[in-house]
Amino acid sequence: MAGASKDWESKVLLFENEVTEGVDPTPLITTDAFKVLNYVPQFMDADQKVRKIEKAYFGADPVAMSGFKRGATFDMEMHGAGIPAGTGIPPWMKMLRWAGFGAPVVGASSVVLSPTTLNQASATHYGYIDDLLLKSFGMRGSVSFKIEDDEYPIFSLDFLGRPPTNLAEQAAPGVPTITGYIDPVLSSTENTTFMYDGFAAPLRRLTLADNAQREYRSLINPQDRVIYSGRAWRGEMVIEVGDLSVKNYFTGIREGTTRAAQVVQGMASGNIVQIDMPKLQVTGNVSLSNEQGKTMATIPVTALPNLGNDEVVFTSK
Repeated sequence: MAGASKDWESKVLLFENEVTEGVDPTPLITTDAFKVLNYVPQFMDADQKVRKIEKAYFGADPVAMSGFKRGATFDMEMHGAGIPAGTGIPPWMKMLRWAGFGAPVVGASSVVLSPTTLNQASATHYGYIDDLLLKSFGMRGSVSFKIEDDEYPIFSLDFLGRPPTNLAEQAAPGVPTITGYIDPVLSSTENTTFMYDGFAAPLRRLTLADNAQREYRSLINPQDRVIYSGRAWRGEMVIEVGDLSVKNYFTGIREGTTRAAQVVQGMASGNIVQIDMPKLQVTGNVSLSNEQGKTMATIPVTALPNLGNDEVVFTSK
């Protein structure tokens, strides 16, 4: 209703791939809606150019606003596509296409998503808060994920783009069509396996973030844009320390030895997500702590590329 306040709890998110970067493909409520958690839109982030005018009296100087940017953060649940054959593309794979990953590759019984270096895709985002519409163009994101015992595994995404000249519009989104989502399963001994260097390490938590380098670039003549210029997957493992004669997590730290790690989340076909990290290297100070009388190790790690564009690979099956 015109004049009414905007209901913060009423949100609709649309994302669509841009064929031409920065050109609005007009996302549709029937095909481009996503289900997310903890959505926080950024209205604007602009630079202030102060005109420092000399004057014979006190007072503020006028400001010109430039370099307008607009971001958004949210989470997505990690789950399969719900197709027992394993050939469905879960919605988070579509979203990661705009966060440094290539197109999903559909195989005979699985879908593989790998990071990419060339041809970084961009998206147009329509974010509705009630009937307040915030548009963003040329959006590119960074992503992290967390696997923790007795919690739902999630992706956390941080997007950055540019707003149109008209910073806000009033438009009712309509009722979104949201498909491809199934219930995730809690990370647990029953639902999850974690292997580190071929050993089923007792895992409390694994977190990794891509630390994507995204920069706002502005020149005279070309359209301002957000460029994606690099990534470095880093995070930490929190694991229980056991008998070192069975498995010693700490050998090879001085030498920079790399070890493979793998998470398989889910047990039922159609709702399994596998995460492969072929070369994890300890790259920070290991610390020990007490948890219920047991010794825990927090191990900072970096996921290195093996053959290239494979440092963190997701498979839905």
